[in-house]
Amino acid sequence: MGDDRTRILELLAAGKITAEEAARLLDALTPNPATNTGPTQNSASDSATSGTETRTAGAPPKFLFVKVLSVKGDNVNVKIPLSLVRAGLKLTSLIPKPAADQINKTMAEKGMSFDLNNIKPEDLEELIESMREMEINVDAQSGDTVRVYAA
Repeated sequence: MGDDRTRILELLAAGKITAEEAARLLDALTPNPATNTGPTQNSASDSATSGTETRTAGAPPKFLFVKVLSVKGDNVNVKIPLSLVRAGLKLTSLIPKPAADQINKTMAEKGMSFDLNNIKPEDLEELIESMREMEINVDAQSGDTVRVYAA
């Protein structure tokens, strides 16, 4: 049995997570044969807890997920709608030119040189589409697990 699975079962046995949380976490460890990223599309526990995590092949991702499984029981499950990012892009058109120039200058000073006025909706859609293949998994020496993916 894998270390992650054992850790999840130990947390369940210690009463630090519920059986439903354990099932979700175990499902998250199972690779998705269709895309090899994101949650298992036919998982009963995923659809029971949040049907929005599943998506059809070819559809752009709708959410960015950040999940942390801590051995201390401090688990995190963040679900960010990518529509929020799209709305934020639309709001940049309302930023006055002097303020946008100041934002660009400050960002450049911090090593992130880009022009806020050059961000276009089609660029954002291309970025969101490419997130479909993104998955970040971190297994810390402390035993904590972090997973970031779009679905």
